[in-house]
Amino acid sequence: MIGLIENANNWLILGTILIIIELFLIGSFVVFLPAGLAAILIGIIYKIQISTSIIILASWAYALVIWGLLSIAISFLIQKYYKDNSSKDINDY
Repeated sequence: MIGLIENANNWLILGTILIIIELFLIGSFVVFLPAGLAAILIGIIYKIQISTSIIILASWAYALVIWGLLSIAISFLIQKYYKDNSSKDINDY
């Protein structure tokens, strides 16, 4: 089971599946997009670790924690830069 978490290809596949779910099935729910982007970044980090001797994610637990933190950070960035502020509130006088 831990080997599945530490496999870079699994992270890239998971990220792609989450982004496809966001784009085609749910649309504007914006939950799977940050998680998918973060999973792709974790997969890229694992690929870099495999090709070089630099160890960024020493354990599977670090990978899961970094994935969660990246998901939250990407979610906040999406809300900050892509939030629609053009609608006028009826309560503003």
